[in-house]
Amino acid sequence: MQKTRPTVAVIMAGGPGERLWPLSRPGRPKPLVEVQGETLVGRAYRRALRIAGEPDHVFVIGLEADRSRMLQALPELTQEQFYGEPQRRDTAMAVLTAAHLVAHTYPDAVIAVLPADHVMRDEDAFAEAAKEAVRLATEHAGICLLGAMPTGPRPEFGYIVTEDGHGERRVERFVEKPDPAHAARLISEGALWNMGLFIADVQSLLGTAEIVAADLWQAAKAAAAAVASGNHAELASAYSSAPKQPFDRAVLERAKGLHVVPCDAGWSDLGNWPEFVRFHREGPERAQAPLEWREPGAPPVQVLGADDLIVCTTPAGTLVASLEASATVRPPRPEGPSFVPEGARVVQKPWGAEYIWAETDRYAGKLLYVKAGQSLSLQYHEKKMESMWVLQGSGVLEIDGVPKVISPGNTITITPGTLHRLEAYLDLSVLEVSTPELDDVIRVSDQYGRS
Repeated sequence: MQKTRPTVAVIMAGGPGERLWPLSRPGRPKPLVEVQGETLVGRAYRRALRIAGEPDHVFVIGLEADRSRMLQALPELTQEQFYGEPQRRDTAMAVLTAAHLVAHTYPDAVIAVLPADHVMRDEDAFAEAAKEAVRLATEHAGICLLGAMPTGPRPEFGYIVTEDGHGERRVERFVEKPDPAHAARLISEGALWNMGLFIADVQSLLGTAEIVAADLWQAAKAAAAAVASGNHAELASAYSSAPKQPFDRAVLERAKGLHVVPCDAGWSDLGNWPEFVRFHREGPERAQAPLEWREPGAPPVQVLGADDLIVCTTPAGTLVASLEASATVRPPRPEGPSFVPEGARVVQKPWGAEYIWAETDRYAGKLLYVKAGQSLSLQYHEKKMESMWVLQGSGVLEIDGVPKVISPGNTITITPGTLHRLEAYLDLSVLEVSTPELDDVIRVSDQYGRS
């Protein structure tokens, strides 16, 4: 009796989702955004489980800094099922690192790679298409994409052009973000939208990558070995050395013999505010204009006498925009610390900088400047006691596993032995006064590979 090959699903959860700022931002990336009462990564997990069949065959890869929040959103997941990246290096590095890790444990696996921040309006139709893709990837020992059935010429999407429109479709070429007229011609010829989702024989995937993107393949192999051994320094080194490329461009566009399965499941990548609003309005609680989101801890905002507006207030910032203009949203650029004590000694850090303005035998004083999206290590002190006052920006302070959103005016005291981590949503300036034991930091985990 022939052994059934395992199907392993990997959810890609490292994207920043900048076009949905401030709803999506450093510290609260797009996969953790809720739509219709459920996080996007939660929806992706249920989708992945239908493909893999077994809870222990579902994995997530994303930023190490987001580990605790991702695991809170996915209580079914174990620590070992989350692959933490030390930094963003685009999708090629993430896909190939995950593929090496899967191949180590399941060498004969079929691997399904799917984004954490997309939606399907018809999950049953998606599951049927995925099942067909698993069959093709298994029979051909190759790579099979899923392509969404277009509903119109959308120039913001990539297109998959096939050799024919019937039976087992083979991929002829990819066209990235064509103009509307070109997109309409492609659709008339049977092209599909590229969903960024594929299913493959894991050995074939890695073999193809080794041929067409050897530098990425090697960096990902080193990264996977570092994850398996728990060597954070080697993991950081592997990621720093890797080319920053999307998987489609680095591997798929250079690969031969690709198949694609049409998927008529009402797919959306929720790539910007208009798309997000469009899906939100389809929910059971249909939103009316103006559309308003307000997170706990955000200041109240009143909007009077205006229609067709999006109003999003969060501790990290506020957006007020027309639906049309909201498609161009980008996060504000970091501005640097708003206040630096005169004569302070500057110590550069991977997350920003320390400005030390007082060092005595009784106390130490400094300004912590943490760049948006960066975080200090998860740490505790054996003797040192710290008192902090937030001057600028916003972020989250995790104390003994409990996250607390912080913003200007907040004060915090951290006693010896308290496990804590400080992370910035927006550029964060924190004034700190502490007892003088400056070197008793005990790091439990650190995204920069420091011990």
